[in-house]
Amino acid sequence: MARPTDGAAAIRDRDATAASVRDALRERLGANRFAVWFGDGVTISSEPATADVSARVVVRVGSGFTHEWLKRTFHAELSAVAREVCGPEVEVEWQAAAVDVPPAQADEAAEMAPAAAGRSRRPRARRQPAATETETPRSIVASGSASPSGVQRPAPRQALGLAEFVVGTSNRMALGAVELVASRPGEMSPLVIHGPSGVGKTHLLEGVCGRARDLNAGLAVVMLSAEQFTTGFLQSLHGSGLPGFRRTCRTADLLVIDDIQFLVGKRATLVEFQQTVDALHRLGKQMVFACDRELDALDGLGSDLLTRLRGGMVARILPPDYDVRRGIVAALAAKRGLAVPDEVVHYVATHITRHARELYGAVNRLEATSLMLGVPITAGMAEEALADLVRSSARSVRLADIEKAICKAFGIEAGSLQSARRAKTVSHPRMLAMFLARKHTHAALTDIGKYFGRRSHSTVIAAQKTVGDWVAKRAPIVLAESQWDVEEAIRRVEDVLRAG
Repeated sequence: MARPTDGAAAIRDRDATAASVRDALRERLGANRFAVWFGDGVTISSEPATADVSARVVVRVGSGFTHEWLKRTFHAELSAVAREVCGPEVEVEWQAAAVDVPPAQADEAAEMAPAAAGRSRRPRARRQPAATETETPRSIVASGSASPSGVQRPAPRQALGLAEFVVGTSNRMALGAVELVASRPGEMSPLVIHGPSGVGKTHLLEGVCGRARDLNAGLAVVMLSAEQFTTGFLQSLHGSGLPGFRRTCRTADLLVIDDIQFLVGKRATLVEFQQTVDALHRLGKQMVFACDRELDALDGLGSDLLTRLRGGMVARILPPDYDVRRGIVAALAAKRGLAVPDEVVHYVATHITRHARELYGAVNRLEATSLMLGVPITAGMAEEALADLVRSSARSVRLADIEKAICKAFGIEAGSLQSARRAKTVSHPRMLAMFLARKHTHAALTDIGKYFGRRSHSTVIAAQKTVGDWVAKRAPIVLAESQWDVEEAIRRVEDVLRAG
């Protein structure tokens, strides 16, 4: 009778070990994230030890695709908790188990699986902080025992707050809208923020999550990218965890989803998304979404969903203006403890103008160059170190393109920029043309001067400096008998250049 008793005891020990591993993993991931990815269709068991390992933890997952995806995403975390429970010699094994999936759901999952699996195989080192990730939600965070538990994205980066957001004319409306919905959630829903890549949309989304939790105790907050929403939805179909996935999104007091343009063309996911929007709207909950273009350009979402999105508030973020660019560079330098002279901050903010990521890259380059060469950061060093970044920041165009864009943007007569006239109505657009020629072309100073009225290279240098000073001071510029804000004038011309 001793042998069966020993066997039963061993089984009880293994069951207790498996339960401890599950409990530790739930604590590490958060109850809601654990429920989404390790709920129905996933079992964790403890198997007998072997001569090589003190214990074995086996994870059986509902399908091959889910199994591979979960292994890539959670193996490190599961291994860590297994070592805590079982000791350093534990082995973690992942196995696929067959599961039935409704045919219609299986078709879409099969269609999406190769693309999603391909994205998840990208090396972790190449991921950018603001980019969309397939593997895990960027954040599912909440307060209060009845709300979803905290889930942090795997990247070891603190979520950005609104206090760190550099504000200017290009983004003030979007920031104001975010602060409004954070303080009064549900009154203006959904809020849709749109703008090109790198202008701070994700920063605002992370900021609204933090501000809303600070102002509203016990608020359940869920933040995902649209790609993560899609992957989570499809994975829940594979693992029979759809109720848990829906519970995660539809019980949120604040649902935040980034990059909703990713949903275009995904019919089943769009239906799920629209039903989620409807459910939260009926409950008076707050939704905040972001996309890289205006809603009118997202007709692939469907007219019904677009009508719902337009029913809240839409806020646009423009590429950062000079004040914002300067603030970003100065703040980043201060955070890094770098001694960056004002003239260098001005140079970076004036010449790298497309988006914040390029500004971060410029400061990284300055810091690395200073450390490697053992020299302080100066204007001359900055121009040399950032030369290729400045060139790549601008779209390469011809001098004739610059001239045509300025004439088209402001209704200036063709040929005026080559004339000898010195009136402001001619000299200001000519200096602006030289400034933009230096920024957007590889033309030599002498070539620029020759094109714009056979002027010397020193005239081009002086024009570049003058326009740079205008930008710094937000001085008005005279164009076509009217005064323009210089930043707005530059943006108008660059819009024409981008449009071709």
